[in-house]
Amino acid sequence: MLSEPGRTCRYRTSCGGVLRCQEPVEDHGFCEFHLEAFLRGEILASGEISERLNDQERRREINFHGIVFPPEPYPG
Repeated sequence: MLSEPGRTCRYRTSCGGVLRCQEPVEDHGFCEFHLEAFLRGEILASGEISERLNDQERRREINFHGIVFPPEPYPG
C-alpha cells in the first residue's frame, strides 16, 4: 500500500503519547521519515519509539518529526 491521500502518519510521540506526526502516509501507515525508522527497528509496529533506541539525539529527531504542537493557552 503506497501513498494514502488524506491520511497522516501513525507515529505517536512519547511527549504525552497523544500527538501524532502530521506528515502524509507513504507505506505501513508511516510517513517516509518514520517508515525508514520503522524499517531500522527504531519504531515499533504500534507506532511508538522503541525503548531499545539509546541514542538520545536520534530519539528526539524521531520524536519531533512532523509533530505540530498546539498553541499555548491564553494566560489568563
